[in-house]
Amino acid sequence: MQTYQVEIETINADYQMISVPLFQSLLWVITEGSKGALRLCTEGRSTVRGAPPQWIKNATNFSIAFRDKKLYIQTPTLNDIALELFQQSDEFAELNSEQTSLDYFQDSLAAVILNSQFSELETNSTLDLLYDKALLEVFYGFHKVFQQGAKSIRFLNGNKIQITPDSIPIFRKLKSIVPFPCQIKIVGILESIRNYDRTFNLLVNNYLLKGISKHMFCKEINTMIGTEVLIAGTAYFTVTGKVLRIETNQIIIPEEHERNLWRKLPLPISG
Repeated sequence: MQTYQVEIETINADYQMISVPLFQSLLWVITEGSKGALRLCTEGRSTVRGAPPQWIKNATNFSIAFRDKKLYIQTPTLNDIALELFQQSDEFAELNSEQTSLDYFQDSLAAVILNSQFSELETNSTLDLLYDKALLEVFYGFHKVFQQGAKSIRFLNGNKIQITPDSIPIFRKLKSIVPFPCQIKIVGILESIRNYDRTFNLLVNNYLLKGISKHMFCKEINTMIGTEVLIAGTAYFTVTGKVLRIETNQIIIPEEHERNLWRKLPLPISG
């Protein structure tokens, strides 16, 4: 278990009390943001219709206390909540099992704040893999925290991020410049698949893409691992136009003419 401190500056001088609406709004951002950051690391998307996997629910099962204008959040490490997933297999190689969901939440939030220091063309394409449009929407929820009387929110552990009312336009701006998804076809080597959450890795010109199948993998797909395949589906992009993930319902062996035609990484449609 790990304990984190969040300092809350409010317009209220009473350091031992906090309004219920402010408290609810802040906890919503932290909880939903932590779920989204974990899911983004493993699936390439922070949210999807329906309930999240049970291990993500367990990873965001927080215990809290409030005193001296500080919110204390106790949360389990990933090892604490699903030892068999994170130590006895390589199912989630993307994650550090010694970390917590709040570590991933703060990494994503810090990436957004850091990228805001660059111009739209200079935005760091590595950092923007740590958030997507849906997660930016969650972070935008901080505006409700400030509407309820907060002056600043400072995370005292990890990246020591401070969020103020001036941070809200950052989330709004980045949301507005995320490219729209588009239909694509692409040829690459099917590196691996994971039946647990229907994700797969596709190697295209030495670049590893994350993909998600809309259906469970059939036995035939398992035999394609290590071979060239053709993926038809929808590409989702980061702020800088880098491919974040591909969602598909079709993984097939390509025809010879398709191998050269669809071997390039997809690009977002301008405008």
